[in-house]
Amino acid sequence: MASETTGTEHISEGAHAAGSIAEKFPPFDASTFTSQLFWLAITFILLYVFLSRIFLPKIGNVIEERKGKIASDIDDAARMKAEADESLVTADKQLAAARAEARAKADKTRGEIDAKISEASAAKAAELDEKLAEAEVRIGQLKASAMSNVSDIATQTTSAILAQLGTTASDADIAAAVKKSVDEVVA
Repeated sequence: MASETTGTEHISEGAHAAGSIAEKFPPFDASTFTSQLFWLAITFILLYVFLSRIFLPKIGNVIEERKGKIASDIDDAARMKAEADESLVTADKQLAAARAEARAKADKTRGEIDAKISEASAAKAAELDEKLAEAEVRIGQLKASAMSNVSDIATQTTSAILAQLGTTASDADIAAAVKKSVDEVVA
């Protein structure tokens, strides 16, 4: 069977364990606390002096150099931005001038083309007017010729119709009636 332990046995084992730790690990030994505190103070003072005299000035110098470098970079960036803005303004001005020049050239070319078109249109219109006048003269001649033939044909046709109907009329009366009818149609 298992052996039973009482609460007092556990306490004595715990005290024995604490005593053995103090014997094996000197920082837990109460008799050496003063010497440990003395050496802690000396080590702290040496570490403080070492850090404050050697490392912290070097770190401070590095931080100051970084601040200077950052300030220099910011100044350079501001200068470059100003130059870029000036370049942008200059480019915009040049672009506006180029657009105005292109617009002026386009207007000039458009004007020249419009003038050439107007000249060509006027020449074609004059040519067409001349051909139209010649055509009207020819049409007038053909119309007059046709009308004279119509009068003759109408006179002959009227005489033939009256003859078939058994009515007679003088050639002068027939010619006068046909002339009157033709004049009404022509007018």
